[in-house]
This record gives sequence, C-alpha cells and structure tokens, in this order.
Amino acid sequence: MSTIRAIVIAAGIGAVATPVAGAENPALWKHHVSGNYDQVLAAVKAGLEARQFQILSEENLARGLENNRQVFGEDKWNTIGFGNVTAVQFCSLAFNHQVFNIKMDWSVLCPFKVVVYNLQAAPGQVQIVLTRPSWILARDPHPKARQVGKEIESRITAAIREGTAP
Repeated sequence: MSTIRAIVIAAGIGAVATPVAGAENPALWKHHVSGNYDQVLAAVKAGLEARQFQILSEENLARGLENNRQVFGEDKWNTIGFGNVTAVQFCSLAFNHQVFNIKMDWSVLCPFKVVVYNLQAAPGQVQIVLTRPSWILARDPHPKARQVGKEIESRITAAIREGTAP
C-alpha cells in the first residue's frame, strides 16, 4: 500500500473518487471525491508532492470573498452557495526542464493550478478542477505540443487520483 493511500485511509477520506469528464467544458478536467473538505485538500496536495510537484501557493478564495462580502451586497453575495474554495498552485522542475528545451512559450503553463471546492448544500462532496494542459497545447503548431500536454496532464491527474484514492 502506498504511503499516500495509507495517509488517506487514516484520514478518513472514504472517497468515492470519480473522475468526471469535462463534458460541459472540454478545457476542464474534473474529479469528484466524497469526504471531509480539509482532508481531501490535504490529500490533493500530498498526491501532487508525491509525484514530484512543488506546491507554490495556496489561496483560500472563499475566505477572501467572505472578507469582502460588503462590496458585493447581501443579495448578490454567494448566490451559488459555495462552501470552501481553495486554489493550489504547483509546478514541476521536470516539466520546466522539458519545455525550456522545446518551446519557451509553454512555460506559461507552470505554475499549474487546481481548484478544490464544495457547496454548502453538499459539504461532503468535493470537486477538484484543473485546466487541461492537453487542451491548451492541442492548439499549438509545434509537433511535440500534443504529446507534452498529454504527458503533463497525465502526471497531474494521476497524482490527484492517487492522492484522493480510498
């Protein structure tokens, strides 16, 4: 059993981890996990770190909006009913090395960002969303673009799946 899997089981993420095809938006990769929000967020980060990604920042977007709710007005504040929303930015030295030796324009992808959120109506249902590198690089004319996009997306999504697996 992997260390991450043991940590996740110990943390009580009784996850039904189901990847969701971004049918409504092909630019997004979505993953659904049942469990405690804080534990799922920790598992996402642990999964990324286990796959050699470096966590660069973590922003509690929900708290930022909450702290500024007077700007929006009570009638417009949180109309969707979000609960927790956190953006995690991360990067990979291996990816940077690879793209710096192929096409510097692709360096704009790193840091990557994943958003982890839940809704107040279903606090135990956590969504994980990523802009798909394969979708972005599929439009680049370089002959290696599609391959690089698929490889890095595969590494990221595998890290998230493994980190949040039951």
